[in-house]
Order: sequence, then C-alpha cells, then structure tokens
Amino acid sequence: MNATGGPRIPLAAVALSLVLPGLGEVYAGQPGAAAGTFVGYHVIGALGLVLIFAPLRGLVADLPFVAILVAWVLVVVRAARAANRAPLSYVLQPYNRWYWYVGAMLAMVVWQLALYGALTTWVVQAFRIPSTAMAPTILSGDYVFVSRFGVDRVRERNDLVVISVPGSPGVLVLKRVVGLPGDTVSMSNGVLTRNGVVVAEPFAQLIDSSGAVSEPLHQGRPWHLSHLVPTSRATSRRTYEPNVRTWGPLVIPNDSLFVLGDNRDNSYDSRFWGAVGVHQVRGRPLVVYLSIGPDGGGFLSIRWNRIGRRF
Repeated sequence: MNATGGPRIPLAAVALSLVLPGLGEVYAGQPGAAAGTFVGYHVIGALGLVLIFAPLRGLVADLPFVAILVAWVLVVVRAARAANRAPLSYVLQPYNRWYWYVGAMLAMVVWQLALYGALTTWVVQAFRIPSTAMAPTILSGDYVFVSRFGVDRVRERNDLVVISVPGSPGVLVLKRVVGLPGDTVSMSNGVLTRNGVVVAEPFAQLIDSSGAVSEPLHQGRPWHLSHLVPTSRATSRRTYEPNVRTWGPLVIPNDSLFVLGDNRDNSYDSRFWGAVGVHQVRGRPLVVYLSIGPDGGGFLSIRWNRIGRRF
C-alpha cells in the first residue's frame, strides 16, 4: 500500500524545477508533463542560442534574451500549476523519494557540465569586460557573448577579435584588427596610416588618462625594430623611439594580425607585444547580454540601453 503525503507545495515544486526543469512536476505526480517541460526548456533555450548568432538589429536584437526568459517562466508556471492541481491527499509514488530527487539533480549537474563544456569549446563563451581598453565600443562592465565558430577564418580589417596574449596564452583580450599579413602600418600623433593611406577610425578615441602617451614604448621597441621599414636614411634602428601615439611604419609578418584597442591611450595591445598569430584568435564578440555601470549599485546600475548591442 502506497504511503500518503500531504498536499504538494507550489513553492517546493518551483524550487525543484529551478534546479532541474520538470522536477517540480515529478514531485507533483506528473512525470509525463515533467518530460515535456524538460524538452521544452531545452528547445526554447536552443532557439535563444541560435538567435544570438542571427544578425538582429533594434528591438528584435533582444529576442535571444526574451527566449531564455520565456523558458524559465515556462518552467516556473508549469511546476506551480502541477502542484496546485495535485490532490490534497497525495499518494506518494515510487519516484517520490528523496534519493530519486538527489539522483536526478546529480544527473542534471553532469549533463549541464557536459553541455557547458561543449558549448564553450565549440559554440559560444561568455566574457566580462574588466577594462576600458575597447571604449567607447565596448565598455568596462559589459558582459559579452563571444562566438567560437570560424576561429580559423580569414580576418578582415576592423574585425573585433578575442585573442590570447603572446607569452600569456591563458590571458584573453578583446581587440580590433587594424592590419593584416603584409600590411604596413604606422601612427603619427594618434592617426593611423595603413599602406600609405590615412585610416578613418570613428570608433577610436584618444584620452590620455595616464599622462604617459609620450613615453617611449620600451617593451615594444625590440619587436618594432625587427619589423621596421626605414622611411629615409635619417631613420635608423638607433634613433627609433616609438611611443603610444607615434610609431612605425611596421610590416606585419605572414600569418599575423596587428591589433589595437579602440581606447588608444589606455590599451595594452600590439604596440607593446607585437603582431599576433592568426592561430591565437579565440573568437569574435557577438552581443552584449548584460552591462553593469562602474558604481556597481545592483539593479539600478544596469545599463539597459547596452543590452542587445551587436558587433
């Protein structure tokens, strides 16, 4: 004879389903509905993931986040409804045992870890931007989804890329490609020239926050010297003293990219550690999914106008 339990508590059902979508319905004696919730949650979540890669603009750019929100609302509503519909004198089923719940949660943890590992290896990663190096394009406190697709594709000038820093493979940074293999790049008083043509860069800014823009680039000078193009007999390796705003001209080696931050006076980039190999590209930014202002004041510090911004 099956034991009889008390009425199913909606709050308990919701809490269980927030841990494992559908588990609240199992608790309420509806395993079939639980399977539907589990599948529906992952289908809507997958749709949201696909929409992250879609070239959406304007208000529709928020559709991926709406899809994810809808998935969680579905989970909560179905769990609460199942608990409310359960009989007051609920007959406990064989699966209404604590060890079944624990086992299901552990299985979910394993599944989520495997899914997370697969997604972050081959599909998409989430990054928090900690610095102002890419301002005003990407701000400190922006949370960005980065695509892992096509990391080996041919890059174009002005592409935004996530790269591993030379000499520090575990350190990932987001920069803009300003030079491709074979390009000759230089800068004079903050104005970039590529292959002899001045480049218009409306996304770049020059804000000398450190007062060090005129200091020599001692760290980058050895790499500069090995790729320097003498422009006249007066130019020599001995007299060449680059700084943040004036350097070059430099020839970018094969299979390499020259990258800069948009905040030119406050960016650690190829001026310091040279061009990066194309194999060091780890992804490209897609969209801002959250943005927190510098005050960090909780809900009120969220920069809503940046959520959904695409690159």
